Amino acid sequence: MKKIKILHVGLSSNLGGIEKYLINIHRNINFDEFDIDYLVFKGQKVCFFDEIVKKSNIFEITKRTENYKKYIDDLKEFFKKSNYDYIEFHLMEFSCFERILYAKKYTKSKIILHSHIANHKISSLKTRLLNMVGKIIVKKNDTYLKVACSNSAGIYMFKDFKNNNFTILNNGIDIKEFQFNQLRREKIRKELKIENKFVIGNIGRLVEQKNQTFLLDIFDEVIKRKNDCVLLLIGKGKLKNELEKKATCLNIKDKIIHIDNTNQIRDYLCAMDTFVFPSLFEGLGIVLIEAQASGLNCFFTDTLPVELNVSDNAKRISLTEHASVWAENILKTKIEISKRAEINDLICKTNFNIKKSVEILEKYYIDNL
Repeated sequence: MKKIKILHVGLSSNLGGIEKYLINIHRNINFDEFDIDYLVFKGQKVCFFDEIVKKSNIFEITKRTENYKKYIDDLKEFFKKSNYDYIEFHLMEFSCFERILYAKKYTKSKIILHSHIANHKISSLKTRLLNMVGKIIVKKNDTYLKVACSNSAGIYMFKDFKNNNFTILNNGIDIKEFQFNQLRREKIRKELKIENKFVIGNIGRLVEQKNQTFLLDIFDEVIKRKNDCVLLLIGKGKLKNELEKKATCLNIKDKIIHIDNTNQIRDYLCAMDTFVFPSLFEGLGIVLIEAQASGLNCFFTDTLPVELNVSDNAKRISLTEHASVWAENILKTKIEISKRAEINDLICKTNFNIKKSVEILEKYYIDNL
């Protein structure tokens, strides 16, 4: 049987939902039946590069912001020579629309638009204008296949298309990898010297979307009610200094442990006692699936996708509620440590189990040829 060839466009050096999705697929897809390549920008070592190049090609083009003419020339040259069954664009917006247009013009590939975001509030005026123009141009000749990580992500991205039908493909993870482990918990808590603390966790880029400024207000209210708490904040981003200043003003900086991106996410989840995620918007929010798989109570914004409720530990709270309401809910809802591993077994039966989600994806590729 001839292998199905797929090119993914959207992998970057910033570890986020798209990068996690792509590496989980890469690790589990059947390479005897599928060939997977990646198109990325020059000048950056993309996430999981060393692992990916063992099985796949990573092709580089000039970054649009560095040299627009060279960017366009690179796109033309690459797509004229490419020979893929599918070219899959992993999208947060349509501002980089040229890639889609040239793939459509110069290849015979089936083009998949894959939405990874919902209710995206673009801060840059330039990007908003490019997104608006790009969407108008892209949807003008609409023969694309469309998929999304959640129903809200699909509606957000494709509602204005003439053909606005889309398929939901769940962002699967290795559920068992995130199963609670007491030894990992003790190891991390000892390293961080938080053995006897109540640990509130948050994982995400330090950007406006993730709303960690409000998270600090929540944590401040928690401290007022329970002083033996720490906030374990994992991620990096442009708001780091602003968050540090706010923590100082609230006099809670000494109770916050900040860690940049790490490959020990499962261990840090084990070390936490609860997970708080007041994000403004998400296509899905896969870290909340990982946190639930670790048996954590999860408190998150009530407007995030309904697909996130994969256990009874998912608690939704409105951002219109005062931080004190979040704090009270966090402190009154507890789960026994001995029960955390059991929750993982329940989540294994959902489509967020990477084995199931890859089976669905492989069938999608085969059926749409």
